[in-house]
Amino acid sequence: MNEFGDTADIESRTVNVSSSPEEQSEEILELANGCLCCSIKDTGVAAIEKLMQRKGAFDHILLETTGLADPGPIASIFWHNEEFASGLGRDISLDGVICVVDAFFGKQQMEEDHSEDHIGESLKQIAGSDVVLLNKADLISADALADVKSLIRRINPAAPIYPTIRGDVDLARIMGISAFTSPPPLASATPTPHSHTHTPEHNHDHDEGREPTHYELRGISSLQVLCPTLSPARFDALDAWIRAVLWENRIPETSLNEPATDLLVLRCKGLITTEDGKQYVLQGVRSMYDMMEIEKDGEADIGVSPVGKIVLIGKGLDETVRRSLEKAIQ
Repeated sequence: MNEFGDTADIESRTVNVSSSPEEQSEEILELANGCLCCSIKDTGVAAIEKLMQRKGAFDHILLETTGLADPGPIASIFWHNEEFASGLGRDISLDGVICVVDAFFGKQQMEEDHSEDHIGESLKQIAGSDVVLLNKADLISADALADVKSLIRRINPAAPIYPTIRGDVDLARIMGISAFTSPPPLASATPTPHSHTHTPEHNHDHDEGREPTHYELRGISSLQVLCPTLSPARFDALDAWIRAVLWENRIPETSLNEPATDLLVLRCKGLITTEDGKQYVLQGVRSMYDMMEIEKDGEADIGVSPVGKIVLIGKGLDETVRRSLEKAIQ
């Protein structure tokens, strides 16, 4: 538990993941000062190493950050970090990032949030999440709840949203989800308002005259592009495109000498199919990414669509970026 302020003794009293008092065997370790992103390499890792001494006594490690935290740097510590991979990474893996949004105050927070790079922490948390829990759903009307869900989907269309009351949720929805090894879900057949799933024939006339939301004025958005079956050359072109965007914050068509843009990808996910029948899962957090081949057991993979898709979440994801990505994979 990573809290800003001396509140862990209070918070620990509100945590209950057991069905009976006899089964309550949880242990809560406090990381003081609410600065996990700064202390994870010493205090945080030490706390987890202490837990691993009791390996076999637990199934999952739940790391609760402060509500002020940026999840990107924290997730990167547990995923594709060389020091971690040679140590604790041999025993544990990152399962997913869960964000809890206050249904009553969430919309107001998203509209008021701000930071120096024009993406406030609440938006970073939603953008970097694999699952969103919309808590206090009983305190607002159905229309207000739908409005908040729509805002969340526009920020992160890849994350499922589960309304909850007092945080009551089926653990199967937030644990064992394998978010960093599974392909992202495809968009539903019924698009949400202002859906950003794009095809080469996609037309943006429906955007004309639409007033942008507050978060869109501040630059955060998501971009979804359907990905055809890729040849080896197109696969390499996509890899090069991702490197330029994530590592250099530019699309390949622009030069390093050109003025800096506001392009910044906080999270990327994707499912990619190649001509030889292989499928890859794209996962990225800030500048770190991986395209991992999906293991096949001789039978058709249930739930894995042959249709590819790439999802980017961040800022500066305009039509120029979309066209550049489509050019790389077409």
